[in-house]
Amino acid sequence: MNPNKKTTINPEGLMNAPRFGYSHAARVGDTVYCAGQVSGADTLEKQAQEALSNVRVLLSHAGAQVADIVKVTIYSTEEDCWERTADIRREFFLPPFPPITMMVVKALATPPLKIEVDVTAVVGCG
Repeated sequence: MNPNKKTTINPEGLMNAPRFGYSHAARVGDTVYCAGQVSGADTLEKQAQEALSNVRVLLSHAGAQVADIVKVTIYSTEEDCWERTADIRREFFLPPFPPITMMVVKALATPPLKIEVDVTAVVGCG
């Protein structure tokens, strides 16, 4: 088996990514790259929880776990996102916390989206 072969991950229950021309995640060797995860929930907090839940599903299907996350990027249309999602992040990410970059953006893929989360993980490092 080629350790550098790319394997895509598109679990059932998440949006049909291939229909839109992408994959939810890809694993190359021990590294897992997750596409931005979103939610159709009505509030920023619920969207954050569901997006992180999707991340957990992706990592599980890739043979990884939340502790294996080495980098997080969060995009939000809400200027107070950092403060409003602090408790949610502390519940999801355990020490030692991964590096997180948060950016406030004008818009995401569709107007109802308030937050999008993408991560990179290295299987077994956590």
